[in-house]
Amino acid sequence: MEWHQILQAVLSLVFVIGLLLLTLWFFKYCEQKGLKCRLARRLKAGQRLDVVETRRLDARNTLVLLKCDNTEHLVLLGSAANLVLESKTAPQRQDSDE
Repeated sequence: MEWHQILQAVLSLVFVIGLLLLTLWFFKYCEQKGLKCRLARRLKAGQRLDVVETRRLDARNTLVLLKCDNTEHLVLLGSAANLVLESKTAPQRQDSDE
């Protein structure tokens, strides 16, 4: 192999690693900004279903609080069966733009 082919391979590797790091930075940026990031707001706007909270009870069972439109559902997810424990209208939250 000639030296310019080795140099081209190394520069290509550096370019690909740089693209990966740039993508990682972008996702970290969007994660830190949350809904203040325009892209995240645009993606979130079309969603009706949201997972509000999850709690692990044991190795097989998990409690999940889901919100769909204005209704919250408390669901018990287990290995044998899934069970809706409670459904109620969700309280309206005042989101502050700080």
